[in-house]
Amino acid sequence: MGDFEAEERETKELVERFKSMIDSGTSVFFDSEELEIIIDELMRQMDVQMASEAIEYAIRLYPSDSFFRILRAKKMMLQMEFDKAEEELDSIETTFPPTPELYMERVMLARMTGQHTDAFRLLNKALKLDEEDPEVHFLLAYEYLKNKDVDNALKHSIFALREDEAFDEQLFGFSFLLEENKQYEDGIAFYEKLTEEFPLFPGCWFGLGLSYSWNKEYDKAIDAYQYVLSIDEKTSTAHYNMANCYFELNNYEQALSHYQQAYEQDPEDFNSLTCIGDCYANQKNYEEALCYYRKALSLNPTQGDALLGLASVLKDQGHTGDARAAIESAFAHNPQSFMLLFEVLSYYDEEQQKNKLQEFFTTTLKQVENKEDFYRYFVQFCCENELYDYAIEVLEQHQTDPAITYTIAFYLAALHFLNQNISKGCEYLSNALLIDYDGYKNFLAIDPILETFSEVNELIELYK
Repeated sequence: MGDFEAEERETKELVERFKSMIDSGTSVFFDSEELEIIIDELMRQMDVQMASEAIEYAIRLYPSDSFFRILRAKKMMLQMEFDKAEEELDSIETTFPPTPELYMERVMLARMTGQHTDAFRLLNKALKLDEEDPEVHFLLAYEYLKNKDVDNALKHSIFALREDEAFDEQLFGFSFLLEENKQYEDGIAFYEKLTEEFPLFPGCWFGLGLSYSWNKEYDKAIDAYQYVLSIDEKTSTAHYNMANCYFELNNYEQALSHYQQAYEQDPEDFNSLTCIGDCYANQKNYEEALCYYRKALSLNPTQGDALLGLASVLKDQGHTGDARAAIESAFAHNPQSFMLLFEVLSYYDEEQQKNKLQEFFTTTLKQVENKEDFYRYFVQFCCENELYDYAIEVLEQHQTDPAITYTIAFYLAALHFLNQNISKGCEYLSNALLIDYDGYKNFLAIDPILETFSEVNELIELYK
C-alpha cells in the first residue's frame, strides 16, 4: 500500500473512532495532532455538525492551545457567522500569545466580508513569527498581485510552492482575482514565470491558459492546456477549457471533440453537455442541439445557459410557444437565477413582460427556503444592473410579505434614491428609520452611492 493510501486509511479510522465516541457518549483520548486531522477531514467533507463537535472537544481537551479556538472561528466563517467569528478572534487575541494563524484568519475574514483591513501589516506580523510558513507567503502573494506588484507576488508564490506543492491547487484563487481586476497581462507574466519554475504543476498551466484566454490569445491558451493534459490526460477541466478556446475560434469540430471528452470523464458535467448543444446549434444541427440541451437540463434543471439555448433554438425554428412553455416549466419546478429571470423576458412581447416578471418572481419565491436572503439578493442584483423600475414594481407587490417587514422600506428607499426619485426615497427612508434605525447600515451597503446623497445623511442623523 502506498503512503497516500495508508494515510487516507488512517484518517478514515480516526474519524470513525471520533464519531463512535460521540454516538456512544464515552470519552476517548486523542492527541492534538489527531484532532487536527479529524477536524480537517470533517470540514473537507462539509460535515459541519460533527466538525463542531470535534472542535469543541479539542478546546475542552486542550484549553491552552489557541489553534483549536482559531478553527472555531474558521468554522464560523464558513457558516457565514462573521460577527461571531470576529468576536472569537478578538477573544483569542486578548487571551493567547499571537500566532501566524490568528493574523491569517483576520485577513481571510476581511476578504470574506469585504471589510477594509491592512492585510500587509497583519501578514507581515505573521511572517515575523514564522518566516518559513508557506501559507503566509501564499497570502502575501495574493495581496501583492492585487496591488499589481507581480515581482513580489512571484517571490512569495515561488517560496510557497517550493515548500508545499499543494498550493498549486489553490492558484485558481489568483486567477479569479486577475479576471475580476482585468489584469490579463499581469496574469500572463505571472503564470509564465511560474510554469518555468514548476513545469510539472498543472495549476500553473491552468492559470496561464486562463490568462491567455482572457487576453483573447486562444492558440496560446490551447497550448497551455495541452501541457496540463501531458501531465494528466484525464483532466476533464483542461478538455473543457480547451474546447472553450476552439469555440471562440469558431472551430466547432475541435470544440465538440474536447467537450465530449470532458463529458466522458465526468458524466455529471452538465456544462459540457450545454456547450455541446451550443456547438451543434452553431452548426445548424438543431435536433442534436435540442437533445443535448435537454440532457443538460435533466442533470441540472437550473442550468440557465441550457434553458436559453433550448429556447433560442425553438424560437429560431418558429416554435415560440414551445420556447415559452420550456421557460415556464423551468421556473415552475425549480428556483432560477436572477440573471435568467430577466434574460427570459425577451421571449415575451413587451406588454407581457411585466406580468411575466411578477409571475416568475412569485413562483421562484415560493420555492426558496430563506425568503429574506432571496429579497436581498434580488435588490442587490437589480441595483448592480440598474433595473430600478422593475425592482420597485416587484417589491411594491410584495410589501405585506412578513419576510421583509423590517427591510422593505429600506429596499424601496434605496431603489428610489438610485433612480433619482429623491422625494419618494426620503419618504421610504423616513419610515424605515422609524421602524428599525440600525437597519441603515445594511441600507448603505446596498450601493456606495447612497452615502453621497445629502438627504440620506441628513435623515440618518435626524432619526439618530
